Amino acid sequence: MNQERFRFFQSTHHESDLLIGVPHNDFSEEMKKNSFEELVRLRNLLLSYTEKDPSFGTSLVPLEIGSYMPAEIDTMLRCALQSGTGPMSSVAGLFAESIAHRLILEYELDEIVVENGGDLFVKNESDLISTIHAGTSSLSDKMAFVLTPGSWGVCTSSGTIGHSFSQGKADAVTVIAESAPLADAWATALANSISGPDDIEPVLDRVSDIPEILGCAVIINEWIGIQGELEVKLLS
Repeated sequence: MNQERFRFFQSTHHESDLLIGVPHNDFSEEMKKNSFEELVRLRNLLLSYTEKDPSFGTSLVPLEIGSYMPAEIDTMLRCALQSGTGPMSSVAGLFAESIAHRLILEYELDEIVVENGGDLFVKNESDLISTIHAGTSSLSDKMAFVLTPGSWGVCTSSGTIGHSFSQGKADAVTVIAESAPLADAWATALANSISGPDDIEPVLDRVSDIPEILGCAVIINEWIGIQGELEVKLLS
């Protein structure tokens, strides 16, 4: 994390443990309270909806999108439908993006980074380096995407590290999109289809036909494949 550029603080609640970075001159202690309040609101909303529809929390396939749903639930269902996964595949990205949006609106922030279990929402005014972590792979932390000014969801799914469920065996599948929940859902979907190095090329061919994916990296052991319009740097 770039501690010269950002002042970082944590926001934790039950399973969620977020790291939030804002420019040093913009930081306010009140941000901690507001971030926590948003985290609690999101978790309570999710629990309330799951009580009404338990399949929302367990399904590995898309569910029907109904009427008069909370906006966050609707977003998760639509991300699942686009990526072919269950709605919970986008939850980490959704939490990161929602908390970032609240802080951006309340404090008129030009830059922010919110990390939630390896999934990121980023808003940046100048280039920012986003390193690809891939566990014990020899390529872990050796490659990075260059995020040009904009708003980005940068999400990673892995079959070898972390607690999130994956049906695949990739060390890392990183997806970049304008939407963090959608990047999260697609990272899950693509990682599910990686069982070995031979799957890298077919997955990247698939990515080339998905316009909302702006960048994708697949790492398994010492193999890597990259697709998209964003610059990738080799780190020393």
